[in-house]
Amino acid sequence: MDPILSCRWHNRDGEWALTVSHNGNSWELYAAAPLWSESLPFADPDDVRRLAQALLDLPAEPEPYEFEWQLSRTEFERTDKERIHFATFAVGLDPTDGHRPYLAYQSYYHRGQATGLGLEVVCEDPPIDHLRAQAHAFLTNCPGPLQP
Repeated sequence: MDPILSCRWHNRDGEWALTVSHNGNSWELYAAAPLWSESLPFADPDDVRRLAQALLDLPAEPEPYEFEWQLSRTEFERTDKERIHFATFAVGLDPTDGHRPYLAYQSYYHRGQATGLGLEVVCEDPPIDHLRAQAHAFLTNCPGPLQP
């Protein structure tokens, strides 16, 4: 499973990552913190294409910009242990911090009547030129219809 979009960084706590990979017949977003990792599928390949295009369209000048994706997976479906694992993934420019670029992932778990926080991974100042190069390569190698 080779990542097609990958952002990895280190801080005093350890290694962090947000990557998109093709896994069999689906595309998954992998989020990793020093002590925990998880992955969730994109709805379809067009969602991955939209992500790549959002990275290419990230403005160089400070202006409002954000794209979000909702990812989810139901685990133990139709049993008394059914759990929905879902997350929001965003690419944008932070209007509260000089429009600095970011990638942000926040997951949640829902079971029965309770919803709890999962993993949060935020990359401030991601390597935009590197991500744009990966996005361009992906869109060149995996062209397909983009829906508005």
